[in-house]
Amino acid sequence: MSGTENDNTPVEGTDEAAVDQQFDGEETVVEEEKSFTLDDLLGLTDEDFEEFEEDANHKGMKPLNEWMGHIPEDVRKHIANFRSDYTRKMQQIAQQRNELENLRQELLSTKESTLNNPLLESFADIDPDAQHDIYSEDGMKAEIKRQAAEMLKEMMKPAQEKIQQERRQMELNNFKAEHPELTQDEYRMPIAKMLMERPELRLEDAYFIVKAKVDNQRLTEEREEMSRRKTTRKEAFAKTSTGRNSAPTMPPKTRDAWELYQWHKNNPDYKGKK
Repeated sequence: MSGTENDNTPVEGTDEAAVDQQFDGEETVVEEEKSFTLDDLLGLTDEDFEEFEEDANHKGMKPLNEWMGHIPEDVRKHIANFRSDYTRKMQQIAQQRNELENLRQELLSTKESTLNNPLLESFADIDPDAQHDIYSEDGMKAEIKRQAAEMLKEMMKPAQEKIQQERRQMELNNFKAEHPELTQDEYRMPIAKMLMERPELRLEDAYFIVKAKVDNQRLTEEREEMSRRKTTRKEAFAKTSTGRNSAPTMPPKTRDAWELYQWHKNNPDYKGKK
């Protein structure tokens, strides 16, 4: 029957392309609702799941690698997607850091080139304590040049000091990034102590001195541990191979001469009753 609620026949004059487009749009919306990104995962709180409490640090669970073979395939695929998304984000962050660092280097180089211009270099060889005869034409020119050089140096001094500080801070940041173990107590505390005792040292110098000591200490400990293990293995091998007892007991109470012979052979340190 036509005209009923269950009649799916398109109404005359209806644009079928528009209807299809409408359904396609609905399917797209549904697909977007099903997507769950790493940002969504990071946005979960204990209101969504009680395990996602702020600063959660759950312990006592079985390692995740033991669960990987038992969870559904779809869940593993989601985890793989999260890993890929995380990798991409870390790569983007690293790229942004490199771009910022390159920009900072360019700006610093621009500042340095501005301050270290040919005019400043031409004034570098002027003796600030030189005395000139201001009553002669050449002496007057030399004195004017000397005073101009001194004024320019005083004007540029704060900017040059700031650039040097920025350059040094950049070097320290790069060095710390390349040596993250600096934050470990076995490095951090000795380095801080050394810099207090020897302020003429730079952080890099103190780090390599401490690192040499730490590496040498570790090598010594490893050698001592290897020596102890070697000694233990030798003692265990000697006991199992000869059957000797490190602390001989009394000979067995037996009339069997062969048995007594074997016992005395394996316990040559036995001297009899004292």
